[in-house]
Amino acid sequence: MRHILIATHGHIASGLKSALKLFLNKADDITVIDAYVGEADENYERDLELFLGGMQEGDEAYIFTDIKAGSVNQKVMAVLDGFDKRTVLVTNVNLPLLVGLLVEDDVKTPEEIKAMIEMAQPEVISLEALKKNHIFTTENDFF
Repeated sequence: MRHILIATHGHIASGLKSALKLFLNKADDITVIDAYVGEADENYERDLELFLGGMQEGDEAYIFTDIKAGSVNQKVMAVLDGFDKRTVLVTNVNLPLLVGLLVEDDVKTPEEIKAMIEMAQPEVISLEALKKNHIFTTENDFF
C-alpha cells in the first residue's frame, strides 16, 4: 500500500491537499502536517512517528517537505534515520509533482520518482519572459 505525507511550514501542506482534492478528487488518503501553526502542531514529530507506525510490511511511504534545509525537512530526516521500511523523502514539493504521483494509483519505482521530480522541477518559471515573447498574450492562451 502507498502512504503519502506532506509536511510543511504553515498551511502549505493542507493547501496542497486541498488543491489535489479539487483537481483529482484523490486527497482523502493523504496525511498532512502543518508545522508551527499552533500549540497542537508544535510537536509534529509525534505525528510523523504515528504516520510511519501505521505502515505494514511491503508498504511504501512518500514523504514530501517544503524546504530542503528547513526545520521540517531536518526533523523528518532525523525521524527517518534508522527507519527500516521503504520510504521516499522528496523536498521542495510542488503541485505538478504531487499530481503526477497521484494520477495513477500504482507504486512508483525509484527511477520513476526521479523522472517525475525532473519533470516537475522546471515548473517554477516566470511567465513574464513568455509574455514578452508573445507566447502567452491573452488569458485564453493559458487554456
